[in-house]
Amino acid sequence: MDNAETATIADSGTGDELRDVLHKRSDILDAVADRPRTKPELIDIVDKSRSTIDRGVDDLESVDCIERRNGTYHPTTKGRLALAEYTDFTEITNRLETAGGILNHLSSENPVSRVFLEGVTIHSSNPHVPGAALEERNELLRSSTRMVGLTPTALCSFPDTLTEVVRDQSITIEIVVEEAVFESLSDVKSDRITALVAHDDVTFYTFEGTLPYALWVMEQEDDTYAGITVYENGGVQGVLINDTTEAVDWAERVYRKYRTRAK
Repeated sequence: MDNAETATIADSGTGDELRDVLHKRSDILDAVADRPRTKPELIDIVDKSRSTIDRGVDDLESVDCIERRNGTYHPTTKGRLALAEYTDFTEITNRLETAGGILNHLSSENPVSRVFLEGVTIHSSNPHVPGAALEERNELLRSSTRMVGLTPTALCSFPDTLTEVVRDQSITIEIVVEEAVFESLSDVKSDRITALVAHDDVTFYTFEGTLPYALWVMEQEDDTYAGITVYENGGVQGVLINDTTEAVDWAERVYRKYRTRAK
């Protein structure tokens, strides 16, 4: 095969047909991925008409995602891989649809990693009870042994929450806070901030620039959680929480990036 032929084949592999078939026929591919199925079984499991199943099987065979052997339909290797990728894509777009209203309150210049959104739990604010979205975060904080975080903005109640936590439990806290925010908190909650700064297990680092979002990591005896508290116009829009290893690792890397630049 010469170079011209290789280039032609590579350039033609856009994947449009495969994507279209997966969008329309993923339910059939998913059914045979579990175990080989006959056509009557597919009609029953997918709950579609015979003519729809016939067209779906033809479509999947045309893109080499299934094959017929001994009267049953089997996924090909390509079919299994395509289904896995399509499932991941569907799940992440569903999460984006759900979290989009909250995520759009964050700056587009500092996008949240995809790994943080995979498995994320969304706690949206209630317009009648704005602070309700913080309850899950505060509950996690009260049972944690370590917390690190970035603070580009803060509610006036934040120093009170920290004071309560270090009084009632054994916990190590590190917070990177924007200089202007720290100065404002020191003015509004002078006694609280002074006491927290003097506490052996609490450390504040001030950051001269702009922090990307209110990101935090909380360690407990049996689990570790990463989260982002989303603020806008002085209020909480929601809290995103994830306990997957990938999400926590990403959050730790982001924290360390800004921690090394703070003072």
